[in-house]
Amino acid sequence: MLYELGQHRIELPGKAPEQAPTDRIMLWHGDELVLNGNSHIHERRDIQFSWKEEEFVGLLDGHRYYTGRIASSANVATQALRDVAGISETAFMLAARARGLLDWRRQHRFCGQCGQQTHGLAGEPAMVCEPCRLRFYPRVSPCIIVLITRGAEVLLAQGVRNRSRGWYSTLAGFIETGESAEQAVHREVLEEVGVSVTNLRYQGSQTWPFPHQLMLGYWAEYDGGDIRLQEDEIADAGWFSINALPKIPPGFSIAGWMINRYRKAWIEGTL
Repeated sequence: MLYELGQHRIELPGKAPEQAPTDRIMLWHGDELVLNGNSHIHERRDIQFSWKEEEFVGLLDGHRYYTGRIASSANVATQALRDVAGISETAFMLAARARGLLDWRRQHRFCGQCGQQTHGLAGEPAMVCEPCRLRFYPRVSPCIIVLITRGAEVLLAQGVRNRSRGWYSTLAGFIETGESAEQAVHREVLEEVGVSVTNLRYQGSQTWPFPHQLMLGYWAEYDGGDIRLQEDEIADAGWFSINALPKIPPGFSIAGWMINRYRKAWIEGTL
């Protein structure tokens, strides 16, 4: 955590290599990956149906990975992208990149300034509008996610949109134009639960492709204020003992990772 650093070699060259029968393909049916037995990876030479919108994803340990979409009417077994995260962080990263590239191509076929059709730029992942000389790159939306602690307690909240899952999680939000990540932490915490924090410490990052976030994880200590909910965003929030936590996100998410990491360090006395 995060991304099995040092275990794999990932290369993201801007120019796609020549196609080969041994290329590894990640295929999408809607928003889900098409299964090949128990795997979501196919080899080009073995695929029995057609696909479109092909994109080069990158190289993993020297193996070339591509992605594409199949017809929505196809009858195939699929796997949700979230499920891939529980199998392998590296596989999740590649699948997230694959989906992001396909969505970006589809959403940037025309220039947002003049309306003319855009074209791929040789040598790098960019769409270009020739009349405007504008380039459009795959979208990444930076967000902060913050674990707030008060000794043996953590402040966890249940979002209005995610209430059906029953999880209590860390607070998170998008970084606004002109903000630093640290400013966004202070603003989001105050807006969502009405408290102030101090002693921010960066913990790590994780891609979260729902649809295109990059989560920047922080640990912050409680500094003051009473919990006051932002009703259109937060359904419930409270202080929880690390020995009596509610249902929290799975450990492959940066939220679950930060909560479990703090709990372990507190119990072991290593903070």
